[in-house]
Amino acid sequence: MKRACSIAIIIVTLCLLGATPAPIIEQQPVQGAVDAVNAYINALVKHDFNAAFALLPSGQQSYFGNVQNFASNMQSTQYTIHKFSLISALSHGEIVEFTSSEDVTFLDVNTRRPVSATVKDPYFALHENGSWRVKQLYQPWKSYASEVAGSAQGVTVTVHRVQFFDKRVQLDCTVLNGTSTPVQVLPLGKSVLDVGGAKIAALNTATFPLNNVAFFEGLRLLPKQQTSGYINFPVAQKKDENQTFTLTVAPAIFDGAEQTFAIVVGPIRLNKM
Repeated sequence: MKRACSIAIIIVTLCLLGATPAPIIEQQPVQGAVDAVNAYINALVKHDFNAAFALLPSGQQSYFGNVQNFASNMQSTQYTIHKFSLISALSHGEIVEFTSSEDVTFLDVNTRRPVSATVKDPYFALHENGSWRVKQLYQPWKSYASEVAGSAQGVTVTVHRVQFFDKRVQLDCTVLNGTSTPVQVLPLGKSVLDVGGAKIAALNTATFPLNNVAFFEGLRLLPKQQTSGYINFPVAQKKDENQTFTLTVAPAIFDGAEQTFAIVVGPIRLNKM
């Protein structure tokens, strides 16, 4: 009878989240995890990055390094959560996985205008040193809104965002054909990133979504057409310091031409936060 009552309480708790009841888990840890995730997302809604950072597990705090790096990921895209609701919860012992439905706005890479969307984001509540902490996956440890452009023969590449991960740097770019002739661009073919004189070749493997499909296959841009994507470059060390990058996107060739050319973007100066 006592076990039946406990099960009923758990089911009611999960239904309040709007979820189909997940596998049975203890009531108190689930409620603590719910409170932590709600507090974390509410802090993001308010752009209270100090409060959100304080709720991260110690490993995540070390990964980001400081509050400024952590905050830069939302700030670099003007990402704002307007409202949210937890719609599911699933226990994995000391980890509880949540899904949040969120109404958000952010800056579109291609148009450079704010867009609205409803997204579903996963959050993970972890039990650490007697407290519930909150983690998100696949986040860069810092990001920059760079907005640096370079042109060659009427083709322009603009780097809108630079994202730093543990073993790679990702550059979000737009390629614009400003001419009257179609052009073929293969951004991963011979593109390099110059970091302090060291030239790093772009990751050029059929590994998706690590690589952008369109950039991997190559772009054929009609006159006045543009497209957006990203290029990844492997890095050996995590460096939280002032850095200057120069991006070379190549090869590109116009229809009917015999010679390829490259587009250089930079210097892209990224100061430590």
